[in-house]
Amino acid sequence: MGIRVTGISTPVGGLSWEYTRSDKQNIPLIISPGQKIKVFISSICGVEKYDKVRAELKSAIEATQLADAYTFESKGASTLTAGDHYTFALEESDICIFLIDNADGIRPRVQVEIDTVKKYNIKALYYFCDENQKEKTALEQSLMGAHLAKSKTVHSFSELSKDGAQALIEDIIAIYHYYCKGRIIVRPDERDEVQEVEIADAEKYQLPTIPKATLKNVDKCRDYILKFVLGYSRSKFSGEKEKSSEIDEWGLEFLQVLLEGKSIKRFNTAMYMETLKGRQEKEHYQIVCIRWQAIQAYFSGDIEKCVEYLEEALKLAKNIAQPTWVVKDILVDLRNQHWTYCTVRNEYSELQAQKELTESSEELYYPILDRIHESLHEKYIKGLYKKKTESPYSVTIGNNLDQYGEMLASSLIVSMYNGSLTHILLIYEKIRDFVFYLSCKYDDWKFRLNLYKLSIFAGKEKEINGIQDSYPEVLNNLTADEAESIMDFCLNHPIKYKRLCSQLLAFGSVGYFLDDECYERYEKSIVDEIKLWLNSDNSVVVIGENIFKCLSGVSYRMSQDMLSEICCQFIDKHYSRWYTDMFKFIANHIDLREMSNDSANELVRHINCVLDNEKEREQIKYSPLFLCVLRRQNYAITEEMDKKIAEYLPSYYGDTYRLEITENENEDMPGFVREYAERIRKSNETQGKNGIFFGHGTREIATVRAILLEKEFVCDSEIIDVLISTVADTLLISKESIATKLDAIALLICIVVKYPEDYIRNQSVYEKLFEQQKAIEVEDHSIISSNIDNISLKIGLQFLFTIMEKDVYNDILELMPYIQGDIPTTISVTNLIVEYLENSDDVVLPQRVESIILQNVLQWLQSEHIDIRWNATRILLAMSRNPENDGVVNHQLVNLIDSNSAYIKNLIMRQLHKMRGITDKTREHIISKCKHDANFVVRMVCDEVEKDVAEE
Repeated sequence: MGIRVTGISTPVGGLSWEYTRSDKQNIPLIISPGQKIKVFISSICGVEKYDKVRAELKSAIEATQLADAYTFESKGASTLTAGDHYTFALEESDICIFLIDNADGIRPRVQVEIDTVKKYNIKALYYFCDENQKEKTALEQSLMGAHLAKSKTVHSFSELSKDGAQALIEDIIAIYHYYCKGRIIVRPDERDEVQEVEIADAEKYQLPTIPKATLKNVDKCRDYILKFVLGYSRSKFSGEKEKSSEIDEWGLEFLQVLLEGKSIKRFNTAMYMETLKGRQEKEHYQIVCIRWQAIQAYFSGDIEKCVEYLEEALKLAKNIAQPTWVVKDILVDLRNQHWTYCTVRNEYSELQAQKELTESSEELYYPILDRIHESLHEKYIKGLYKKKTESPYSVTIGNNLDQYGEMLASSLIVSMYNGSLTHILLIYEKIRDFVFYLSCKYDDWKFRLNLYKLSIFAGKEKEINGIQDSYPEVLNNLTADEAESIMDFCLNHPIKYKRLCSQLLAFGSVGYFLDDECYERYEKSIVDEIKLWLNSDNSVVVIGENIFKCLSGVSYRMSQDMLSEICCQFIDKHYSRWYTDMFKFIANHIDLREMSNDSANELVRHINCVLDNEKEREQIKYSPLFLCVLRRQNYAITEEMDKKIAEYLPSYYGDTYRLEITENENEDMPGFVREYAERIRKSNETQGKNGIFFGHGTREIATVRAILLEKEFVCDSEIIDVLISTVADTLLISKESIATKLDAIALLICIVVKYPEDYIRNQSVYEKLFEQQKAIEVEDHSIISSNIDNISLKIGLQFLFTIMEKDVYNDILELMPYIQGDIPTTISVTNLIVEYLENSDDVVLPQRVESIILQNVLQWLQSEHIDIRWNATRILLAMSRNPENDGVVNHQLVNLIDSNSAYIKNLIMRQLHKMRGITDKTREHIISKCKHDANFVVRMVCDEVEKDVAEE
């Protein structure tokens, strides 16, 4: 008796095998599986020692009869480029074996293959040879951890071929062993998690004249949807027969209209109606015909004609007394498309369809379709529940996703069968929900990519930002081709304004990842559309909401002259409803020094026109920071603007504006500090008085701290004494919010670090805070508390006492666990720690306290919230001051640069040469990665940093 491997397929399939028999004759049994494991061997190419060991390893692996090994040099001529040839082979492989000599390091092409393996979660075995160099590479150090790839160090290069083949066989045997022990579970009962929706057999849900077999034979639609979601074709089981129908084939055709941008003209609606004619009752068929005329008009971009057909269908449905659900389904279509029609025309009118739906006493219910959607959601919940509760010692290989695909296919078929436009368009949302479910269950790059693509298509900015923050690998792994596919997917919107809105969001989201040629093509297209919108007398208003969002996302790659020109055109058109967005954009993304003199003067002239216009000038008050930014960038051409600000905005000019633009810090800053100290004192007295609480337009205490941290400014002792006394009262006696009291703690810590003599003189005030710490609390006025828990104030006080050299180790140890899972509180605490460490380049935490913070930092670096990861990275970089942290810090920086977003990478790059404790090997690895990063801004920052270092 023997074992014969018959197939390996994940995640749709699994590991399968069959038993073999030998007769009584003494004939040796040759095990030769029908489907072999695909092995990719990666190393430096064109060097004799590597080529030799690769050939030996390939022979040893293939001699097992269990696997085929790919090496680039062993393949014949191909129409593909060399890069595409080995990249495609790698993506299709089951396991990759890396052969690395420490002395040679990691070449760019090998690094690309390492990144591909990580991106697609391809199993990998890493072999490092230390024959000529014992020091570990940054890559080898980054592979430490229970959830990371297997690696081994050999002492002779010749050992690589033998060890590599041996490890592969042992891995296969281990998988079978764990299966026998019940640690790897193949779940053939996945389909039974919930009761299947036997729609065709449920008479109470029966649609008019729908054939019973229609929803059972949907294999073509199912397979298409699964291929779109998974990124590859579904595996066929042995002896499996395809169950399809004519309706299924039409559904497949229409899916190409929805997901591939195929023209509705190529979907022969007339022939589809002929297919339905013999399957539907005459009266219902008449309505469906009209509804399909509306669908055809919608996908042709004619929303006015679409609404007309829907009104006709509604009238007919009422006249021939169709069931309530049919009438209401048409009303839903009419409401949605009438709203789209009004949006196109920049009109608002009462929607009669919505009024009828609201006034109806019957609940809106759609036979069969509601049951399908209910079952899908139930299946998602049960699947996630099972994942949450399964044994940590079990590993599942393989999964059957067929029923999910069948339900989604059935949902489309029912929608098409009845001509329901709303439910046809909801297929995007239903597929997105399915992809999100898979993203929660499986760590697969393709799911993340499709989730991001569908979210951008839906045009919801908050959702897009949430996915970027929760799944940083989305942008970290994105390639130029994938970015282009996201841009192209937006073309599936048939209505022009929706298509442009989606493209604007897409360009702002992935513009930095497009290759130069594609970027230039799309930039021209987007800019032309923006200018056309600006110069049209009947532009769709809602498009304006996305223009500056788009430009903000690609501003570093666009010409400053072009950005300036667009801003000027907004002002020329007096589009004041978008001025706040434009002013914020100017503050963050416009630089007068980077544009031509003509463009700079023209932009400032337009800003002066806004200042002269009394009505438009009011918009500046909502976001005036851009005035300070422009003034600091070029004092020469902004003289007139400066005078107008003084004339039209005197209160702002004498306060924040003067503070931001002053060139005489030692003369002006003391006055500002005194003024802010007086404001803090008044707030201490008035906050909460007579039960009245108020928020602050500016953070006075945080502003004072920023002033004190200026290297050129030294504050006199008298002012410092007033500050310490006033800010201590903020903690002890005021009823200020948690955020304000945390700012007070940060300021008191800053004074200890930068003004040690003043601290010693006022030490009694600090001691009073320590003695009365239990009396320091916050009133419960949650409206202005930003959801920050009181525990953050207690932790903040312990850090204040830490800088006072008090032993608060046990207090911090006890308090830190309380913030776990509380996002706003964690952000506030991490921000306080950042402010503590960034007061000076020499500040370090006491050893025991530092160990607590370091342990928490390692958890915060894995957070799905970008603000927490951002602060954690800043803390980690500051901790490199302590030589004892070198190993941890360097290891984590390598991981971060491999797996995190552009924001984190740029933060690391800008601090790379400033922080001590970062090794040369780590620096080389980070620079090498960032030089070839897919994101344009990361490459730009890397070049800037290297240039600055070279000039020093």
